[in-house]
Amino acid sequence: MRVYSIAESLIAWLGDNGHAAYHIAPPAEDAPTEFITVERTGGYVADKVDHPSVAIQCWAATDTDAERLAITIRNLVELGARPEGVGHMAINSGPYAFYDEETRMPRYQLYVDIACQLTD
Repeated sequence: MRVYSIAESLIAWLGDNGHAAYHIAPPAEDAPTEFITVERTGGYVADKVDHPSVAIQCWAATDTDAERLAITIRNLVELGARPEGVGHMAINSGPYAFYDEETRMPRYQLYVDIACQLTD
């Protein structure tokens, strides 16, 4: 069986598409103006296929910019773009406002359902 991190794959894919992406938000003093965080939130395995649920959070200096970034990511997914090793990606919900209470930074979130083969 292949060991595959969907979060790492999405972070690399988002970077290849020109977006700074991380597992967790970088400290405010080190953070770019806009960035994305990727978090596997659940999922299941059936018939040698991993079906992760992933939260993609889009952060920016303004509400408008955070929403625009989330829509950009949604459009990538909806147009069929996907990382290597991913057979299926679909928006489950979002984008929707999901403000960070601690930093007060605007953030929009999407939930994405994914399918990845566990064997090569």
